[in-house]
Amino acid sequence: MNEIIEKFNKTDLIFIPLGGSGEIGMNCNLYHYKDSWLMIDLGVTFKDERVESADLFMPDLDFIFKRRDKLCGIILTHAHEDHIGAMPYLYEELNKVPIFTTAFTASVLKRKFLSTANKDAKINLLEYNKRTRLGPFDIEILALTHSIPEPNAVIIKTEKGNIFHTGDWKIDPTPLVGNAIDEKKINEITSEGIHALVCDSTNVFNITPSGSENDVRENLKKVLRENTKGKIVITCFASNIARLETIALVSKIYNRSCILIGRSLKRIYESASENGYLTKIDKFLNEIEGKNLPDENTVIICTGSQGENRAALYKLLNGNNNNFNINSDDLVIFSSREIPGNETQINSLKNKIRKIGCKILDHNNSMLHVSGHPSKAELSKMYGWVKPEILIPVHGEYRHLLEHSRFAKESGINSTILVENGDVVLLDNKKKSRIIEKVFTGRKALKGNRILPINKRIFDNQKMVNFEGEILVVIILDINDNLNLDPILMLPTILDVDDEIEKDKIKDYIKELLNELEEKGFTDNILEDYIRKKIRNYMNKYFGLRPLTEVKIVRSN
Repeated sequence: MNEIIEKFNKTDLIFIPLGGSGEIGMNCNLYHYKDSWLMIDLGVTFKDERVESADLFMPDLDFIFKRRDKLCGIILTHAHEDHIGAMPYLYEELNKVPIFTTAFTASVLKRKFLSTANKDAKINLLEYNKRTRLGPFDIEILALTHSIPEPNAVIIKTEKGNIFHTGDWKIDPTPLVGNAIDEKKINEITSEGIHALVCDSTNVFNITPSGSENDVRENLKKVLRENTKGKIVITCFASNIARLETIALVSKIYNRSCILIGRSLKRIYESASENGYLTKIDKFLNEIEGKNLPDENTVIICTGSQGENRAALYKLLNGNNNNFNINSDDLVIFSSREIPGNETQINSLKNKIRKIGCKILDHNNSMLHVSGHPSKAELSKMYGWVKPEILIPVHGEYRHLLEHSRFAKESGINSTILVENGDVVLLDNKKKSRIIEKVFTGRKALKGNRILPINKRIFDNQKMVNFEGEILVVIILDINDNLNLDPILMLPTILDVDDEIEKDKIKDYIKELLNELEEKGFTDNILEDYIRKKIRNYMNKYFGLRPLTEVKIVRSN
């Protein structure tokens, strides 16, 4: 199925979503033109109902891996995890293809690369009001507004038609970080015509404008004015720089100092500071600096708005923070939306809060969060600005894409193309643009430090092994405890079938264990248990896994 792409004319303009179309998160899109490929975004998602215990999920890039020598670059539209989160894990396999983005996103990405072998990866900075040539692609970026600094649309100009790829966006007339959308600049940059608008669909079911961060600021003032006792604990998306500024400025008005808890919050704060953002606020305190503040002078900003059991809020509620506890006088604010799929764990977290006796504020009872994505009202304005010939809805579940397609037609866009991951769209402003084929797409899971393919074989074993994997070892010994043959090793849900090098390493380790035994004559049960524990420790050390391990000693005559 993948080879059908080779039959196309090398000059064809093609769009293929590899992630984010038909799902929330894990955004990754490909464009082809004149025998070259361009990738826009490479993100992750944190939920897959089929697999419970993986750390995160990323697109299976098998299709473009086979063509990576023709991949001329990756453009990252902004710094949200669902757009850049897979870069540290897949960058090496993409032959360290050139990366292009703006300064804030580059700063966030550099921090993500620090824990990898690619800590010195070069990131090329894109400039506004300047066109860039990437292979055959004529590129220009355009600043929009979103819930993070420097969200950019990508305009791709070709002889087959021009493309306006929005990335994530909304219309905030009074943004508190960055500038409002420049309508004149959109008119200028689209003056040569736009064939396809590839557009964010996440908030399409909302009719009214998504709101401004300024609205959140005014509502938070009211909340802090009315709640003078106890700590204020606010959990939000770490990347929402405008929200951090809002909380800091409002807290100062009511004589409260802000303490940041959570690694991702601290990293984003560092990136924002080094790029000239958050200059209007006092420095955030760390836990040690803030632990002796009176409760009535304390605001804690922490990670964990989606109920993550490794995040700061979860640890606070379970007594696993050495500096702070949550008490019944405290107020807990969820200044965020619920990402689809996270409802159960968020409700579980809120029940823990209620058992303590805390009051909770969230989007259900107070306007303390606004969406970073366009409602129908905002989509309609974008259609008017860009005037595309066709619309391709992306960035959403199928229901979002379907509704976006319907709304676009209702709004006067004559043609829409409803895509899902893997659909191959031929774009041509002189012919009918259409889906012509489908290529393989899928997911890979990060578990420990291993990237594992998600396939039926793993699903069939998942209930038994909770995705940690399983190992079966058969050791054939003679009556003197000497090894007659190499250990027989089966790893049906851990390593790829052709991963013989890894298997040989484990076999060698088992041989070393047997050679190190100073005494002979152990019972088979004791020997099996000893080797089983050693193998589990080995797998945890080198692969970050604790698989179900079974060892069987077989005696030869």
